Amino acid sequence: MSTALADAIERARPRNDLGSSSPFAGLRRRHARTIDVVAQSVAATAPAGVLLIHPAAAYARSGSFAFLDIAITITLVVGVGLVIGMFARRIASTGSLYTFAARGLGSHVGLVTGAALGIGYLAVAVNTLASGSQRLANLLGGGTAPPWLVVVLVTAFGGIIALVVARGLRMSTRMLLVLESIAVLTVLVLSIAALSLTRWDLGLLVPRPSDFSLEAIITGVAFALIGFVGFESGAALGPETRRPFAAVPRAVMVSVGATGLVMLVGTAAQLSIVAERPGAASLAAVTGLSGLIDVIVAISFLACALAMTNAATRLGFAMSREGLLPAVFGRVSARGVPAVAGVLLTTVVTAVPVAILAVGGSRQDLRIVTSPASIIGFVLAYALVCAAAPVFLARIGELTVRAVAISALPLAGLLCVLGFYLAATLRDNPGGLLWAAGILAVVVGAGSLRLARHPRVAARIGVHDWPIDSDCIEGPARR
Repeated sequence: MSTALADAIERARPRNDLGSSSPFAGLRRRHARTIDVVAQSVAATAPAGVLLIHPAAAYARSGSFAFLDIAITITLVVGVGLVIGMFARRIASTGSLYTFAARGLGSHVGLVTGAALGIGYLAVAVNTLASGSQRLANLLGGGTAPPWLVVVLVTAFGGIIALVVARGLRMSTRMLLVLESIAVLTVLVLSIAALSLTRWDLGLLVPRPSDFSLEAIITGVAFALIGFVGFESGAALGPETRRPFAAVPRAVMVSVGATGLVMLVGTAAQLSIVAERPGAASLAAVTGLSGLIDVIVAISFLACALAMTNAATRLGFAMSREGLLPAVFGRVSARGVPAVAGVLLTTVVTAVPVAILAVGGSRQDLRIVTSPASIIGFVLAYALVCAAAPVFLARIGELTVRAVAISALPLAGLLCVLGFYLAATLRDNPGGLLWAAGILAVVVGAGSLRLARHPRVAARIGVHDWPIDSDCIEGPARR
């Protein structure tokens, strides 16, 4: 007896209303796999590099509440991931959160989201490219490297990133998968070794009441969030992915789970070191493998720079196809890749640290701006997407109480984190905050002016991929 599905397939007739091209014509569609989306998202979070640096700093901020900060952050990020899944199961766009926010709250909110997200991507790419190059330069120089060596490495790695991004999606994601897998596995082995050397002293995983400070905890969550920003970047690969409505939501949540697991294990190891050996607050001090650890951090950060540039390239591609950015960002090569946009953005990412170093500055001078720019950019983008989700679902007639709750909880948490972070940064780094806010304001202002002068552009904001004739099983219908 035939099944209902078989009967439906047998009775099916070719569709003749799909058209022959999508808004992303020229882009190589439907060729990437779920593993490519996972690789993009995980590499963007740089779990290995972040893990080897952040836990000790988190302990300095929150004391014994550091592990709780990580757990709260993971819960918050899972909530944001679920919200992204609401959109990703219905919309595929290289604009990812930018497109999602625009579909829910309109073109102007979409513009703010896109500007914040783009600034976040580029700020992290600049910082990680400079940091990874600095660490490798120090190893090659046998200590503190001369600035010229750092400039050479930044330029060389920037060239490699431009080449990989221009060559194609699968080349970049497979390289990301290999690099980050090696880094993460090495860090996990070192973390377990450190736990054994410190006799699995997990006392600091239990918060001490004397360490309690609401401001320190929320600031610690904001700091821990740095280890997860970029997890959503796989959503930008939707149009290039097979079965995007299934693959992208799954890959985003897998990346959150994998990054969260690595962070929990690594933070436990770092806190075990602090508890057992207060004078040795890092894996390098306990294992004596400082050189290897620097290499792992550098690999993870350089992979992150590649992943962030990849995501920024796709975002620029979507904005260009809508008319918000120059047409050059929307052009594709013979390989179906926005290669010119990738090269242009990589040039910016490379030129910024080179210019800072050339005038006698340091990586710390760079971080004064890139740190607030990345946190404000990503947290603002995540919050706006959470706010947009219920409106979008109501508009298409699919709003539920569960969806409202899933959207409201991370939104409240993100707004709280953003408020405390802005207050703390205004106190500790007002210059960097002013620069970050100023850059965001200039970008949004320029975009708003473009929308006001060109109503057709405003009407196109939020464009997304849709099926075309060639996506059908039987190919293009005969008309």
